[in-house]
Amino acid sequence: MGKRIRGNSGNNRYFFVKPVVKENVYKTAKRLIGMERVKEVAITEGDYGFVIKAAPLNDSQSDYLFRKIMEVVGGSSNNAVCLFQYSKK
Repeated sequence: MGKRIRGNSGNNRYFFVKPVVKENVYKTAKRLIGMERVKEVAITEGDYGFVIKAAPLNDSQSDYLFRKIMEVVGGSSNNAVCLFQYSKK
């Protein structure tokens, strides 16, 4: 309970990707992380194959990045915009 919690506004965008491409997931993740404005790529198990954290984007930039992600992985994607985040120091 001694941990300090820090809050700050955030406006990163997260893409939750269900890929169909049968390429090696590590190669795909490297292609994704190489995209402009992509900050982090997580290879996940479960409903989604990748969770991608992108820098703040306006709607047209988000649409463009979404199309680029789909070119790499195919499948489908949902996204969410981070409005505020908490982290432990």
